[in-house]
Formats: sequence, structure tokens, C-alpha cells
Amino acid sequence: MNYRPFGKTGLSVSEISFGTVSLGVDYGIETPGGFGRPDEQEAIHLLEEALESGINLYDTAPAYGESERLLGLALGAKKDAIFATKITIPPGISSENELKIILESSLESSLEKLRRDYVDILQIHNATVETLAQTPITEVLSAIKKTGRVRCLGATVYTVDEALAVIAAGEYESLQVAFSILDQRMADRVFPAAYSAGIAVMCRSALLKGVLSPKAQWLPEELKFLRERVDELVKLFGISYEDLPSFATRYCLSSSQISTVLTGARTSEELQEALSSALLGVLPEHICSSAGRLSLADEKHWNPSCWPIK
Repeated sequence: MNYRPFGKTGLSVSEISFGTVSLGVDYGIETPGGFGRPDEQEAIHLLEEALESGINLYDTAPAYGESERLLGLALGAKKDAIFATKITIPPGISSENELKIILESSLESSLEKLRRDYVDILQIHNATVETLAQTPITEVLSAIKKTGRVRCLGATVYTVDEALAVIAAGEYESLQVAFSILDQRMADRVFPAAYSAGIAVMCRSALLKGVLSPKAQWLPEELKFLRERVDELVKLFGISYEDLPSFATRYCLSSSQISTVLTGARTSEELQEALSSALLGVLPEHICSSAGRLSLADEKHWNPSCWPIK
């Protein structure tokens, strides 16, 4: 396993990290034999296997069902495992004190489930420009960090404007963004800006919820636009559907301004595939350049929450 600096935090993280949403809830594109979270013991064994394989960063959230609890059971006692969780900012908060109570309660609940006295990275879940404009949020989070229960502050975002707002705030040390061959929006402006500011970039959705995998062959008619783009990718680079996950992961790893690429593995086979992809190394520059034509411009294409399926 190769490791990369996590911005200016002093942390060194595995270039493949573990996103736990698929362990806590049923997530992804439903296909024959390829959907549904593992049972508790399978999830625990998978997390233990990941740590033994060199993965040291684990991303979770209260919104991911049972994932925080499972992560705590499996790796809570392993101090070499870096935990990143999240807090959700509800709308309509009337005062700074109310905000503090909500954030403190969320953090304490996460720490209890994770079986930790502190969390390495605490991220605002789906931060928006409007959320970040509420100055007390950053101030309250910074105050919580000073108590020692949080090592680093971060945010997860969907859009370029949101990412740039996190960077401009000046208090956040990590930024989690969606990025893939089919969604390259962050590459031109966000990655260089984050790198210059010393902010670590966590890459999620490298496989775009399973679109960049053999599951593409079972995409429903409602997602025909994605199936056609994947067909174009396969033909352009002369790869098979089975090669897609590895190719897509290596594409993301090819950006030196990304600290780590999250895998959403739900089986040992998927985990080993992600690890093997990293061992193959980054893609040649000319291939990455050629892939530029495949990026999706319309949000209803690159944002799974906009897809016309559940």
C-alpha cells in the first residue's frame, strides 16, 4: 500500500481508503447478486481485512445506518485506524447555542458508537454555500476541536462552488468530493486551490455508485445516458466491463492532488480488486488526457440523487 500526505495535517493516509456506507445501508445499483449490505460478522471481517491490507483511513457518518457502530466494533481499539465521520447541519437553527447543542450531541453519539475518545476527522455532511455562510458553524466547530475530541475539521460537498467556499473559509483541513472519469468537475479549479491551501482531498464516488463497474450492463432504461457513456469509455480505451473498476480507480489515483480514493467495497472480492488496482499504479498521462471527453456536464447525470430511480 502506498501512502500520501493528508494535506498539512501531518497525517499519512493510504491512497485507498474505506467508505463504509455499503456496510450500514443497502447502497448502489441493484443487480443480480450485487446488492445489499453484508451481515454484521461479514462487515467486521471485511474491515479487519482492510486494516491488515494497509488501509488506515475509514469514512463513515451517522446517516450511514449501522456503519459507525460496525466500525467501532471492528476497529475502535485499533489506534492506527484513522476515523472520519460527519455531522449534519439541520435547517432553521435559531441560535448559536442551539447549534452547539446539536453538534455536541452528534459528536458524542458518534464517539460512543466508534468506541473512541476522539475522531480524527469531523466533516460537515453535504456542506452548502449557505451553510458555510453561517459564521457560527465554523466557530462552534473550531471550539469543539480545541477540546481535543476532534483532530481535523472537514466538509463533504457536491458542487464546485461549495468546494471553493470550504477552501475560502480557512478553517477546514479536508475536503471530500465526488470525482470520477464521468465526473471531472473538481479537477480544474478545486484540486489546485485545495492543494495550494494545504487542504487534503478525499475522493468519493470513483465508481459513480457502481456505474463504472460490470453493473453498467444492467443499468435500467432510465439510466440509458450513463450506459451509453460507459459503452463509449469501453470502446475508447479497449477495456472490458470487468476492467472498469480498476481503470476508474487508477484514473482517480492519477491525480497527485488527491490524498486518498474511497472504496465502497461490500465484499472481500471488491476490496481486493481495489487494492490490486492501486498496485497497478496510475494511468499514463495521455490516457487521462483522452478521458477528458467523457466527463458529464449535467447534474442530473453526475449526481445520483437526481437519477430517475431509487
